[in-house]
Amino acid sequence: SSLYYWGNYEEASYQHYKQGTDEAKAKLMATYEKMISRQTGARNTIAPGICAEYGYMLIQSGKREEGINYLKKEIELYPESRVFIERIIKRYEQ
Repeated sequence: SSLYYWGNYEEASYQHYKQGTDEAKAKLMATYEKMISRQTGARNTIAPGICAEYGYMLIQSGKREEGINYLKKEIELYPESRVFIERIIKRYEQ
């Protein structure tokens, strides 16, 4: 089995960046939410980068505080991302 649950992430991500429509964005956001809530796969945790991507999209959608919380969750799950993610957080906490 896979290390992480990916759902239809690949297709939803491709469609979002290819089409750039609100509908494609909503599908990608729903995919992130499903991936975060499922946490299945061999590692039984969220795949690396997913909380960061979802958090960044939340910030872009005007949900700054919620987005920052997901960025912090990425650091919690993957401490090696701290330097990069903290720069993003600093930019949006101002």
